[in-house]
Amino acid sequence: MERVGVRMRLQPGKEEEYRRRHRAVWPELLHALRQAGCHNYTIFLDGDDVFAYLEVDNLAYFLAAMSNSDANRRWQAAMQDIIDPMTDPETGFHHRLEEVFHLD
Repeated sequence: MERVGVRMRLQPGKEEEYRRRHRAVWPELLHALRQAGCHNYTIFLDGDDVFAYLEVDNLAYFLAAMSNSDANRRWQAAMQDIIDPMTDPETGFHHRLEEVFHLD
């Protein structure tokens, strides 16, 4: 299991729309996340700053599975008008945060 923290940034004034969309996450996207080995996925919001934490069985598998997921492609396209995903060009995934402490 790998713990993953990422950050993103909302477009100014899009906080309520971001909340609204996440109150109605598509069931097919939730299924794709679970099938890709994602657990304990939490998103935190602080103004325009977004921090997400998730646990995955295997990050390489998760990234490959989600890149092949039609639901994920559609969700990312639907979200692009309100969020900067802060994609790391080396990985094609969000900017990953360095883990410096963990208490189990």
